[in-house]
Formats: sequence, C-alpha cells, structure tokens
Amino acid sequence: MPDRRSLLCVSLHDVAPATLDDCRDTLAFLDSMRVSPVALLVVPDYHGLGRVDKDAGFCRFLRERADRGDEIVLHGFCHQDIARPGHGLRDWLERRVVTASEGEFSRLSGDIARLRILRGLAVLRAAGWQPEGFVAPEWLMSPGTQDALESLPLKYCATRDFVLPIGSDRRISAPSLVVSTRGIWRRGLSPVWNQLRLARRLASPVIRVALHPRDIRHGAIESLWRRLLGQLATRSLVTEGQLIRPAPGVGDFMSAAVRARRVAPSPS
Repeated sequence: MPDRRSLLCVSLHDVAPATLDDCRDTLAFLDSMRVSPVALLVVPDYHGLGRVDKDAGFCRFLRERADRGDEIVLHGFCHQDIARPGHGLRDWLERRVVTASEGEFSRLSGDIARLRILRGLAVLRAAGWQPEGFVAPEWLMSPGTQDALESLPLKYCATRDFVLPIGSDRRISAPSLVVSTRGIWRRGLSPVWNQLRLARRLASPVIRVALHPRDIRHGAIESLWRRLLGQLATRSLVTEGQLIRPAPGVGDFMSAAVRARRVAPSPS
C-alpha cells in the first residue's frame, strides 16, 4: 500500500512534435513500471521546428495522455537561450556550456518573458489545453521572469528544488532527480550523482523525477531510472499541479514540505 506520507512527481520534459517518437518510448517505459500520472512539459515551438497546435497527430497523442490523467505544463516557448550574450566567463559557461544554450528564460527581462509566456499559453490553448503550471527550460528563471509570472494566468511554477504557488508566499520543497545525456562523461556521472542525491533526499516528503525524451535511448540511463523508480515505488504518485491542491489524504503531511517564507528560487 502506498505511503501517504510521501509523494513522487514524475515529469517528462521537452515534449514536442520533434521529440514525439522518443516521448512515446519514454512514456511506454513509464507505463511498463505503472508510473502514472505524469506531467508532460510541452514546448510550444521546440527549437523553431514547428508549433504543437499545427500537428494533428501530436495533439491527438497528448489528448489521449491527458484523458488518462497526465498534466499538460507549459515549458518555455522555443526552449533556446537566444538572448543577447552576457559578460564574463561565468555567464558564458552557464549559458553556453552547462546548459548548452537551452536556458530560454535565464536572462529575459520581465516584459519579454511575459510576452513569451503569453505566446506559449496561446499556442497550447489553441491546441485545446489549459495549462496551470510553468517550468522554465533548465529550470532557469531570471528575476524578470519571476516578476512576470505574478501577473499571468498560471497557478504555479517550479524550479529544480521547489514548486512555487504563484501569488503565494509558500514554497513546496520538492527536490528533483535528473540526468544529462549530453556527452559520455555526463552519462557516466549521472548514475553516481543521482544515487547520492536520492540518498540525501530520501526523507523528503516530496521527491520529483525529471526525464527527458532521449534518456531511454541509453541502456545505462534506462537502467538507472528503473532502479531509482523502484526505490521510490512506495510513494504516492501525483503531478505538481496536484501538490498545490492536494487530494484528500495527501494534504495532511504537506506542512512538512511547505515553507512560508518566500525565498528566491535557485537558478538551477
């Protein structure tokens, strides 16, 4: 019987027509482990390769997943960091090496961030979805992005370690496990890093697992996710959206994961 004192949120990032084949494989893997519901982080126009609302097959697939209980979440607009280059080695390393120019909202002003999120919402609504949550690519949000979210029709956003109800001073502690498949050395370190991170966070009331479409292409990474999800199998599965409006039996312990003092989210 699931332990109602602990929750697990599983999400699939970078969901788009360009990644649909890999998304199908990853979701089939999760289905085989009876992991449901899943948060589907949809990129409205991933790398400029085509808007989601213009692809009937993609929309049909996501409607089927949503009908099963999966949550549709806005995940940036194009996912790429195309803002003007900053100054200094640290900025260059973070934006061009660590995140490989994928941190779309890492340096945006409030006005540009607001416009881009509204464009993303318009695309997803044209496809028939009404997302309540926003997750920035690479979990990177500029101060302007955080300010812009306060005036937008969304209920929550998330960083790597927290789920943040918008318009509230609460933050829900929810550390994430995530791998990187960019390069052999990253794939080699990911199993060790994630196993250590899970050991440190195992007592957390909420733990999140963040997969990417290409994870299952790599046998070692698939084995890692199978092992980690097996270790978390006693937890009750919810989406991030359900964290901010807990179902009966879930809310009793949430105070252990919620902190009332507003603290700026970590950049990653």
